[in-house]
Parts: sequence; C-alpha cells; structure tokens
Amino acid sequence: MPNKNVSDELMTLLNSSKKQIEAFPWEDKNAYSAWVSQTFYFARHTTRLLAMAGARTPFGAPEFHNRFLAHCAEEKGHDKLLVNDLKTLGSKMEEWPEMPGTCALYQTQYYYIEHHSPMAFFGYILGLEALAAHFGDYMSKRIEKAWGPKAAHFIRVHAEEDVGHTEEALNKIATLSPDDQVVVMQNLRQTLSYYEQMLNECREISRARGRNAA
Repeated sequence: MPNKNVSDELMTLLNSSKKQIEAFPWEDKNAYSAWVSQTFYFARHTTRLLAMAGARTPFGAPEFHNRFLAHCAEEKGHDKLLVNDLKTLGSKMEEWPEMPGTCALYQTQYYYIEHHSPMAFFGYILGLEALAAHFGDYMSKRIEKAWGPKAAHFIRVHAEEDVGHTEEALNKIATLSPDDQVVVMQNLRQTLSYYEQMLNECREISRARGRNAA
C-alpha cells in the first residue's frame, strides 16, 4: 500500500498545481510554445537521470535498479515528441531559451541522486507523473481544441501512460526507509514548486513577446 503521508502530501500539492494548470493560457500560442520548449529542456534529461539513478542504486536493491532501467527504456524518445509538437506550432526550440525554473527543475535531480540517494529521485518522478495522470486529459483537450492533435503528442502520451506510473511510484516509495521517504517528500515539494515557477515564466515570456509584437 502507498505511504499515507506521501499520498496525502501529493494530493495537497496537486490542489495547488490544479489552479495553476487551469489558469494557464493553453490557447495562447506563445504561452503554449514556451511550455512545449521548457518541457523539452527538462524531458531530455529524463533518461540520463534514470540511468544515473540506476547506476547509483546499491547492489542490495536490485528491484529499484531494474525499475530505473526499465523506466529509462520507456521514456526513450519522448523529447522528440515535443520537437514535433513545436514544429506543428510553427516554431523551433532554438527560438525559446531555457528558463531559470526549468533549469532548477532538473538540475536539482543530479544533486539529489549524487549527494543524497537515488531513491530521492522518486520525488521528481512522482510529481511530474502525477501532474500528467491527474491533469493530462484536461490539458490535452484544451490544447487539441486550440492547436489540433498534431500539437499535443507529448501530453497525450503521458496522460495515457502516467496513471499506472504514478501508482507504481507510490508503491515503490512505500517500501523505502523512513529517511528516504523524508527526502522523497522534500524533492516532491521542490519539483512541483519549480514546475509552477516554470508555468509562471512561460506566461511572462508570452506577455513579453506580445508586448514586443504590438
């Protein structure tokens, strides 16, 4: 069974994320293009982070080592979906610089894995996959209505796949030591906080480009 404290903490944090996601202007081309680009910048690190977590997992925990490696294979090539989504919007990645919130989102994971524990990475996995599992369908519907299905490959795939991944992550976290679970929850909070920062920065760059175009 999932750890009740982690599950409760996740639901509390998702309530805050829900407001941010519902308020995000998915129908604004610049805002959505910014989101696609920033998601690409952190998503392209996913397989590297999973491989690193797998390599750092102790020999006494083969089930976690194998899960990280299996998850790595499942995520392979997902960053290319975002390249195609942005192309459908008539833009290229080099037109969208990487933002501070995006950098903070994934860069902290290298620190957690290297200096805390590879198990800490479950906080990041859980946070991002829970966002897709809980809000992916909602986001996909708004995006497809505004920009068509060819501009929503990434979110559609994750809305479908991450429901099972979220439950699996919670079950894995439940088997961790109390100390590891504390670090997982710390990382979970940071991950969703940085994600909200990223959304805010996407909105701001959209407003700035709108002002410059006026």
